[in-house]
Amino acid sequence: MNNSGSLFDEIATVINDMPGDSGNNYTYPTPAQLNSWSSILFNLFNKNYTKASDTANAIGYNLERFIDTTAIENRTYYVLKTTSTNYWGTYIYYPSYSRQLVIQSPHPKKDFNTGKQGVFVFMETEALFFALSGTSRCNSTSYSSCDGTTTVCSGSSENYRISDLSHNISTVFQTTTNVIFNRFNESHFIQLHGFMKLTSDPYIILSNGTQITPYPDYISTFKTNLENEDDVLTFKLAHIDLSWTRLRGFYNTQGRFINASSNYCNADATATNGRFIHLEQEKTRLRSDSTGWIKVANALNNTFSKTSFASEGITANNKLKIYPNPESKIITIEENSLDEKELKIYNMLGQELSLYIKIINYTHHKITVNVENLPLGNYIFKLNTKRAKFQKN
Repeated sequence: MNNSGSLFDEIATVINDMPGDSGNNYTYPTPAQLNSWSSILFNLFNKNYTKASDTANAIGYNLERFIDTTAIENRTYYVLKTTSTNYWGTYIYYPSYSRQLVIQSPHPKKDFNTGKQGVFVFMETEALFFALSGTSRCNSTSYSSCDGTTTVCSGSSENYRISDLSHNISTVFQTTTNVIFNRFNESHFIQLHGFMKLTSDPYIILSNGTQITPYPDYISTFKTNLENEDDVLTFKLAHIDLSWTRLRGFYNTQGRFINASSNYCNADATATNGRFIHLEQEKTRLRSDSTGWIKVANALNNTFSKTSFASEGITANNKLKIYPNPESKIITIEENSLDEKELKIYNMLGQELSLYIKIINYTHHKITVNVENLPLGNYIFKLNTKRAKFQKN
């Protein structure tokens, strides 16, 4: 299924139409359905879009190829949306991602604007993935078996509801976290929350889900970058301000899993790898509208470097021979054994741009390529395990 337009508007509509605090719309997925979801993600990340779509259809979801036309250049996303009463959430994969960030909005109804903020930040950071819950956290009257309590839904202290996806492990939201964490070694999970600020509270509470300082400490860097965006902000960091006990996300099941808890439903993590960031925000400074959302996006962009093929390394043993280099129009690629069908070119963000090149001629040892349609810049040609940097000038 194909669609186009504004991805932000598409998700804003999903949030507006999402079931609210009542209705018992949220139901548990079965173990078989969770296995199917894992298969969907496996095929999605391996670009087996037809298989991913077929499996999604079988459990009440559509895989939609969505072309966002609002940016300077069109961007293609893959959106998993429910077509049934399986209100397990909406999930978006960006195959041309620049950063292995996973933006999560588990409470878009109760934590004002965190859903819209989430998709905005996802797009602005060119992140890998966005995860959005499918109902209000209070939608179900059934309770999660995971530990922790809240007063959000009833005004009295009670266990978390099963529709509260950051406190329930038998969910598509949790399964997505588990699959991405294991699949993408550099993935970092940014979970957006909101709170009602008391007089004694800071504007921002940041946590990695523990009181332990990881290395590298991305939260401290993120805090500094947020300060650079808005010097009015005040902070508490759970791993620095050890006496602080409010809204630290220690019961968050995604954070516990990422931090290798022995039982992420009922046991706090005792170590941390720094790949989980729990962001609690009061309403006015960051959550209210896009003037605040962009501060979060900018701070994340300045905290996490872009993914680059340069990190793979190019040595004499795996280097193609390209000449002339640099060049503006016609180049020759030389190697002992070549197949023009396997030749790919990527920019330094890891985005494939093979459509911008034209192969003029090739033999068993040489390929002649027209690169005049490439924008100026640095690129990496790749052929099987061989790579080489190339500069278009």
